[in-house]
Amino acid sequence: MQTLCIGDDLLFGMEVAIPLPLLINLRIARHLALARMRGRGPRIPLVLMLEITHSCNLRCEGCGRIREYAESRSQRLSRQQAKAAMIDADTPVVTISGGEPLLHPDAPAIAADALDLGKVVYFCTNGLLLADRLKEFSPHPAFYFNVHLDGLPEKHDRITGLPGSGERALAAIAAARRAGFGVTTNTTLYQETRPEDLVELFGRLIDLDIDGMMLAAGFAYEVGTSAETLSRLEAQQRFRRLHELWGEKKMYHTPIYLEFLRGERELACTPWGTVTYNSQGWKQPCYLLTDGHVASFKELMENTDWDSLGPGRDPRCAEDMLHSGFEPSVMGSLGGPRDWWRIIRWQFGH
Repeated sequence: MQTLCIGDDLLFGMEVAIPLPLLINLRIARHLALARMRGRGPRIPLVLMLEITHSCNLRCEGCGRIREYAESRSQRLSRQQAKAAMIDADTPVVTISGGEPLLHPDAPAIAADALDLGKVVYFCTNGLLLADRLKEFSPHPAFYFNVHLDGLPEKHDRITGLPGSGERALAAIAAARRAGFGVTTNTTLYQETRPEDLVELFGRLIDLDIDGMMLAAGFAYEVGTSAETLSRLEAQQRFRRLHELWGEKKMYHTPIYLEFLRGERELACTPWGTVTYNSQGWKQPCYLLTDGHVASFKELMENTDWDSLGPGRDPRCAEDMLHSGFEPSVMGSLGGPRDWWRIIRWQFGH
């Protein structure tokens, strides 16, 4: 068993979080360096959340989007609008989402446009239509399907309201992996989420040769949902227990962000780290909060009071821990050689 000494800490062979592929981190690093050289300013978004439709074939308890955009669910972005938004935001990562983006007939073409622009693409789906449309996509080293799976199948079925949706999502993951696609998952924790059940779920995902797994604490959106979300303290307790049972094996997060989830360190929110575009325009102020929509990316960046957002500043943010705002803060929070050494070891899978 390998033991590594870092200062006063001993890490005894712990399974660590899986590193982001080097290709992705190199693209992000190059993007940041070039943006600084070109004088783009202190706020450089890293992820564009491209919501190509808010139509969905599920009504999950914890989903704010299908409630917030109920009156515009029939609207969708055109391929031209989607491409223009990718060019305007100029982020290294594009997350194609909804609603359920596979309900959009041009979803594969939009994903192909993003890859042609040199983006890293995460295609968020509930998996119900994935097997039917898989042949319309092509595997690519910078493309991943990200399948939302909120617990073991029976728990996932209850949250989605559709019996069999959990097993169908797992079958879609297996089909995508057999076809040579990269696949990650995203799981939201609610009051009823038992860490012990997540360990069983993660075991099944490991057996499917998943690329990595992401976690989020259920967040109380301004729009009402029937799911019982977690306070920050409750979420930290769940994440600590999950770490005791599972460690960080195949977690698709930086070890610093995972420490934040467990309440072992603080991170400031970077609300501009993820910007959102949909049929209503550029969502202001951030991915989670909606005060309105503006017509241009320039207006979003220049006319948003970014300094007023985040826990301790905006009461709506008090319980938020989502990676859209806090994972982009990691590199700016590294406090010394130990942090840098952890990030280096994480990147190279040690």
